[in-house]
Amino acid sequence: MKRGEVRDGTPVTRRRPSELSRMGRPILRAFGGFLRYYHFPLALLTVLYLASGLTSVAPDEVALKLRFGRLVGSGPAEQVHPPGFLFALPAPIEEVVRVNVKKVRTLRVFDLTYGLDGGDSAPSFARRDTLDPEADGYCLTGDRGVLHALPAARYRVVDPIAWALGFEEPEEVLRGAVLSAMLDAIGRTPIDDVLGEGRAELSRAVRTSAQAELDRRGLGCELVALEFEELLPPAQVQPAFTNVVSTAIDAYTQWQEAEQYRGTELPRARADAQTARAAAQADASERVARARGEVEAFRSLLVEYRSQPELVRERLLRESLERALDGARVQAVPPPPEGERYGDFRITVPR
Repeated sequence: MKRGEVRDGTPVTRRRPSELSRMGRPILRAFGGFLRYYHFPLALLTVLYLASGLTSVAPDEVALKLRFGRLVGSGPAEQVHPPGFLFALPAPIEEVVRVNVKKVRTLRVFDLTYGLDGGDSAPSFARRDTLDPEADGYCLTGDRGVLHALPAARYRVVDPIAWALGFEEPEEVLRGAVLSAMLDAIGRTPIDDVLGEGRAELSRAVRTSAQAELDRRGLGCELVALEFEELLPPAQVQPAFTNVVSTAIDAYTQWQEAEQYRGTELPRARADAQTARAAAQADASERVARARGEVEAFRSLLVEYRSQPELVRERLLRESLERALDGARVQAVPPPPEGERYGDFRITVPR
């Protein structure tokens, strides 16, 4: 029907094709021809593209699915996918983030050791005359001692969502928490305790403080252990520290030997003292009893002497002579003298 024709009494006007439709017709014809001859390769490419979204999650991993950068799922049960195969739309629509939740990883903090990046070695450092605060890390103890420390934090991920999506660089957050806890704990501990028996307690204090900070920030990891791969004074004063430590070890050894000697001799001395005390008490009891007996005998003799002095005097003389001549072969008792003394009187005791 041409322009100006009437259909059912109504004039009809045919529109001319637009410039865009005239330009697009060749493209559509070419695309249709392309599909007609290359539909199989296109279908294969489409299948391969979709298959690229199939991800294998290892047994020690979990997976998170992101759609245009946002986590897919309404809760942790739907957001965290267990090990196995996981399908997601290929990039750039969706992305799968795998997080290892069973492996114990190790993070070394080099900020407090030789060279801020851990690259400087002890021999080259020892050739310097002093510390370089811009190149060498160090920490101060509670009594203002200088130490170099290389803590190794062993951790594992317990919240994969917080670990993978909460922070751009989660290990940097972990490193900062361990470093802050390390400086605080060492700054409150004397150097002798840090280098001696207090090393284990220091490790526990750093781990506890760092874990509290990580929990507060919600990093989603757990510190399994914190160890010191290096904890030593600067190389320039290492010989002096070695001498001090050797002296301390010698003093401790001598103290142990003294304690052993004390443990051996003290019970023996106590036993000897107890024996001597018992013997002295027995001797004292015997002497006291003997003295009391002699006192009672003297008192009886005194009463008798007061009543019959001559008879008592003669009896005492006779008893004294008998005791004196107890070992003699021939015994004879002379009569008492006429006066107070004997005249020319001698006693010969044969052997």
